[in-house]
Parts: sequence; structure tokens; C-alpha cells
Amino acid sequence: MQALGSRRKKIYRRLTEGVMSSLYGKWNVEDVRDVIHGLDEKTGMDGASISIFMSKKLGDGSTLGSYHPSKDHKWRGFSFSLSYFDDSSFKDLAAIDVIRHEYCHYLVDALGLKDVFDDDSDHGIAWKTVCGLLNTVQRGTYSDWDFCKATEESFMNAYMSEDIRQVDIMEQINRWGTHLPSIRRRRYLEKELIKKYTKLRVFKNEDRVIHEKYGQGTVIDTLPSVNKQFLYVEFDNGVTQIVQNRKVYKLVNGKVKKPVSRASKAA
Repeated sequence: MQALGSRRKKIYRRLTEGVMSSLYGKWNVEDVRDVIHGLDEKTGMDGASISIFMSKKLGDGSTLGSYHPSKDHKWRGFSFSLSYFDDSSFKDLAAIDVIRHEYCHYLVDALGLKDVFDDDSDHGIAWKTVCGLLNTVQRGTYSDWDFCKATEESFMNAYMSEDIRQVDIMEQINRWGTHLPSIRRRRYLEKELIKKYTKLRVFKNEDRVIHEKYGQGTVIDTLPSVNKQFLYVEFDNGVTQIVQNRKVYKLVNGKVKKPVSRASKAA
């Protein structure tokens, strides 16, 4: 796997030397593999090691990409249509989303998520949940309207997967259950939490907190919800517990910081 820095330098070099048409334009196997490398770095998976094919045409010609699931865990593969990926008018961000779309099928297959979600459909809740975690359009069909023309910044962010959080999908499912918000939904909920609460009531990873029953601990993970935030906390007494944000106080430099209510501030 290439180092993140070397991949970024290679892309910038191609951009500045004018090798790319419309930023990227015409894709080959290694270009696609580069994008999958970035996704692997976020998920801890190894999708870039499996076969990638660029086909003249897929299906009836309208298929952009496909994923071939494993047979007895011996073979997997991606295919992408050159009718689109070799067309400089095909939007770069759309091409990256198609790659992510198929990568999400790979994750569902490799992690056995259809069984976890009890969902046997190709574009069902298992696949949509993974798409949400990887900032991918949660729809089985392509629409050009979903994608704006890429700028250098938006292309780089998507190509390098910098718009995606580091995520261990099975860990998230085991920790929070199968009802996981998408990246976009999570961002919206986090903004709403900040509006509703003071900053001392909204937590992030590695925050130190104190709980009336469990004592002091460190926030390992957070999950925003409507009007509340769930915290996965590793307490100093060895207990790991999910608690609501309203049940703990933040510790700053070892001191308890209790928030002042908005009503008190207004008074």
C-alpha cells in the first residue's frame, strides 16, 4: 500500500503537469485501485488487493460498475465500464462515488453484513448503512444530478477519502447496533447538539469525564442522536459503559466543569 503522502504527491503532479483531463477524466485500473487504497486506509480492509477489471461494456451498456461476490471466499472482483470511465465528460466525483458504491458491496460481502442485518437485498439496509459511513450516495441507480463538477479541492478530498472518518464497521455495529447514522446525518445531528447544549455538554473522543456512579473516565467514541449524545466511555475503574451526555460532566485540567444553562445565561 502506498503511503498517503506519496499518493497525494502523485495526484498533484498529474494535476500540475496537465496529465489529467477534467482533473482525472480517463480512468485505468491503477487509478481505481488508488481510490480503493484510500478507502482501505479508512476501513482497515483490503479491497485494493482483489481483481479490478475495466470492461468495454457492462450489462446492457447502462451499468457503470459491478462487484462480483466471493465464491467460497476464494475470489472477488470489481468491474467498471469504460463507456463511462473512459469518457472525459463523465464527472470525476461521480466516478469516485461509483467506485465507493461497489466498494460498499465488497464490504457487505467480506464482513457478512447481510446476515448481521438479516437483509438479503443488494441495495438494502446493510448496503445503505455502509454507504452512509463512507459518504456514498445511498441509492442503487446513478443520477448525474447528484454530482457537481469537481474542483481541485473536492476532487482531492474524495480521491484521498479525506471526507470520510476512520471507521471499523464491525466495531461500530457491535458498539452501537445496526442503526448507525450516515456521515451527513451525523454532521447535522452534531450541529444541532451544539445549538441545543453548551459546549461543555457536547463531547468528543479523548475528553475526560466524570460520572456519579462510575467515576472518572475517557470518551472513546460518540454517537449523536436527536436531542442527545451517547458516549462510549472507558472508566478508570475498568468498566466500559455507554452513557448519555447529560449523565456526565467534563473534566478540564482535572477539574469538573459544570455547564451553565442557557436559561441562566439569558437571565
